[in-house]
Amino acid sequence: MANVCLIYPRDINLNFFPLGLGYVASSLMKNNHDVIFLDITEKDLGLLNRIRDRKPDIVGISVTTPQLKLAKTVIGLIKNLMPGVPIVAGGIHPSYFKSKFMDELGVDYIIYGEGEVTMCELCDCLRHGSSDLSKIHGLIFRGRDGGITVNPPRKLIEDLDTLAFPARELVNYETYLQPPGLIRGVWTRRCANITTSRGCPGRCTYCGVNYLWGNTYRRRSVDNVLEEIDLIASKYNVDGLYFMDDTFLMGSKWVEEFSEKFITKKYDIKWACYSRADTVNERMLKAIRRAGCVQVEYGIESCSERVLNKIKKRTNFKQVSESVKMTRAIGMRALGSFIFGFPDDSAGDLKETISSSSKMDLDFVTCYFATPYPGSELYEQAVKENRILERDMSNWYVRNNNIWKVSLDQKILSDYRNTFLRANRYKNILFFLKNPGFLIKLALFVINNYKALFKSVVRTVKGKCFDDFGYYFYTYLSADPNSRNRL
Repeated sequence: MANVCLIYPRDINLNFFPLGLGYVASSLMKNNHDVIFLDITEKDLGLLNRIRDRKPDIVGISVTTPQLKLAKTVIGLIKNLMPGVPIVAGGIHPSYFKSKFMDELGVDYIIYGEGEVTMCELCDCLRHGSSDLSKIHGLIFRGRDGGITVNPPRKLIEDLDTLAFPARELVNYETYLQPPGLIRGVWTRRCANITTSRGCPGRCTYCGVNYLWGNTYRRRSVDNVLEEIDLIASKYNVDGLYFMDDTFLMGSKWVEEFSEKFITKKYDIKWACYSRADTVNERMLKAIRRAGCVQVEYGIESCSERVLNKIKKRTNFKQVSESVKMTRAIGMRALGSFIFGFPDDSAGDLKETISSSSKMDLDFVTCYFATPYPGSELYEQAVKENRILERDMSNWYVRNNNIWKVSLDQKILSDYRNTFLRANRYKNILFFLKNPGFLIKLALFVINNYKALFKSVVRTVKGKCFDDFGYYFYTYLSADPNSRNRL
């Protein structure tokens, strides 16, 4: 049995449990390893001193691109506090950069691709003192001669039902269930996040999900998902669920079976999900509405057919409009997310999106900047065409527009985004006004966190974008360093 410490370096302070690392933790526990789980921000780095006293055999850290800065800090501290303890990194960023990441951050191992089985095999190998790492697929390691070996990739897990549920019990899970919850505009006392699938049928140029999961879409069985919901509902008394699948509404037969069985459980639970506009139909939407779904969020990105074709969205404006209209007509709220600043976006494309989106039957809209994350086709284009401006990749985030060179000037792009948000501001405000009870509870919550309120107001005024206030508020929301972690 190995003593394993898993660390999630939280780049922004949002209340969702890191499911990916949770699955790795539960897989290790299933294989009789002892696991400590840390979900930490910069304020929580002192907890690493306590980890040293627990004498872990190996430390694993999950890394996405926005987490890079904090991950580097954590790795440096571990090396100083616990010299000689092996460090393994996983996640899409090290999976993409492989040996380059290993050289730059000085980790001992990288798990690339799906991590549950590989991490278990690595821990077994280290615990038994074996030096033969060559048979562990999906592993990158440094040999005794200093050379880096990249083992063959690991096959994806065919049956996701074989995975143990994410190890929520390793943290103080109550802290993730605090209001207002994960469903935008709906007050839930205790809202949990969950996922039912891996992969996406889309091939969008801005998304790296297919790099990590392959060009596949795998789904857990309905009964397996409901078993997890049973556990969450009974143990944590949740009244909300957010399905974080890249595309939850995929496969009418599965969705309808899930909805009917969900109804028979008689949960008192509201829920919401993501979807593509081209994977829904009226029967599917009616089924999830009966099962308690209150909201569907569509990744729309653009109303310009030229842009949609360029980014390989495989949807069109008419299709999106019909899906949104159908969702509203059935009695659910339809949210839309848009992206400005693709490499070839023209002023005409953005004007078309601004004009058309304001006429759509959406309840609420958000808008981000195109970001060339590693693993995406956009990243390959950015490197090939020498477009990258911001060399510190930890600053790469979808609300920053100074990351790379695109056809439009950065200031012009920001102005168009602000124009877009102003054009849709009435529907966004109306979205909340329709639920005065939510507004009152939210106002009290914000006032009680007055320090975060003040900082977010200053940031909002400085950025001249009122619509980003909510995001800033949560990034400044303070928390007790010991609240999430059981140490």
